[in-house]
Amino acid sequence: MSANTLSRVGAVLIATFLVAGLSPAHATDSQTLNSGWLLEAARNTILTSDPWSSAGCTVEIESVPADITVYRDGRIEVEAVLERVPNGLRDIGAVVVEVYVAGELYMRFDPSPCLSVSVSVFRTARDIERGEILSRTDIEEASVDVRTLPSGDMYGTIDEIVGMAARMNIQIGRILTDGMLEPPTMVSRGETVIVAVVLGSASVTLQGIALDSGAVGDEIRIRNPDSDAIITATVTGPSRAEIDIL
Repeated sequence: MSANTLSRVGAVLIATFLVAGLSPAHATDSQTLNSGWLLEAARNTILTSDPWSSAGCTVEIESVPADITVYRDGRIEVEAVLERVPNGLRDIGAVVVEVYVAGELYMRFDPSPCLSVSVSVFRTARDIERGEILSRTDIEEASVDVRTLPSGDMYGTIDEIVGMAARMNIQIGRILTDGMLEPPTMVSRGETVIVAVVLGSASVTLQGIALDSGAVGDEIRIRNPDSDAIITATVTGPSRAEIDIL
């Protein structure tokens, strides 16, 4: 095997086979290679390589091509490698399987048409209107082929979704990505806000008019209607904000 091959990213698995039980001294000039071994090598490489392994993917062999006739003598070695760094979960074409005979590259095999790589996603269980806040009953978990995933980052847990607001109308069955949801607005511009002014263990409250809208954690401007003074406070909940004075 060349040094160039060894330097490639993610050379994970080498499977060695003595085909048909023949020793190199008795091997003929043609041998049969089981294609299932090539797919198993690719499957194991996907399961142990990022980004698939960190996403908890499952890999199924959907079809097995006919066995391959190798027209050379010598021991056969099968190596599944990441030919290049995968461009996201969908890019299972980054994996290639190489067949070496007597230490020399004999052929390269693309396993992607024969494999199904799936990942667990969260999708809407009903139509969601823009601005709606999602609950657990609005979401369902499903396993889908990574090649059908939409663009954008998928959510890893349902807790990341519950309580978020839809940024757009979302049809039933749509896979949820981070571009579709946002923290819900807790304070709307023009509404009356209760502001807690915290100084150590003591606090006082006052009322003001919000000059900005914001979600929890956002800083907004609030006008005191009595003095017309404008303060900056952090949104803490519905119609509530806080100023922490050190």
